[in-house]
Amino acid sequence: MKRLLCLAFLMFIVMSAQAEWIMLETELRPGEAHYFDSESAEEKGDFRKIWVLSSYDQEQVGGYHSVKTFYEFDCKKGRARAYTMLLYSDIKASGDVIGAHHDKTKDWFYYPPDSTFNRISDTVCAI
Repeated sequence: MKRLLCLAFLMFIVMSAQAEWIMLETELRPGEAHYFDSESAEEKGDFRKIWVLSSYDQEQVGGYHSVKTFYEFDCKKGRARAYTMLLYSDIKASGDVIGAHHDKTKDWFYYPPDSTFNRISDTVCAI
């Protein structure tokens, strides 16, 4: 089972390494940018699975400058859940991977309608 999980994790890394990142128009705070990889998008009814890259000019708590996350969005209910997160030492997923997290429970979370995350969801759900 552990080997299967490791293999799945490596597949996520390989797939995301060949990504074509498209910047999201989200009117964000200065020094912050968000992208999605349209090549990784999977659509199933009201659900979308996709890699999202968040990049920060200033170092974030935990020592990273960017994070790639494989999300599933429930476009009808306005919620999401993260499957895998990869933390990078530099902006735009460059530099070294300095941390990784794979959520086994995949709990759903809701986000406020006026949030940056909602803007990301709106864009992804329109794909």
